[in-house]
Amino acid sequence: MTSETESEGNRPNEHGFSGGATAPEPRPDREPGEQVDGEAIAVPAGDITGAVSEAIEEATDRNR
Repeated sequence: MTSETESEGNRPNEHGFSGGATAPEPRPDREPGEQVDGEAIAVPAGDITGAVSEAIEEATDRNR
């Protein structure tokens, strides 16, 4: 076993990436996670459930 001190390239950076072949770092202009509204991302503002339900009802009513 060899004991090597971690070189600059092998220590994780502030984003958790380390080593030579790492993914690109996130853009610095991004908002911190605490300021991002996760619900707005997960649930689109233009909820189309009502419109889709009405379209299905109209289509099934025409087929009767």
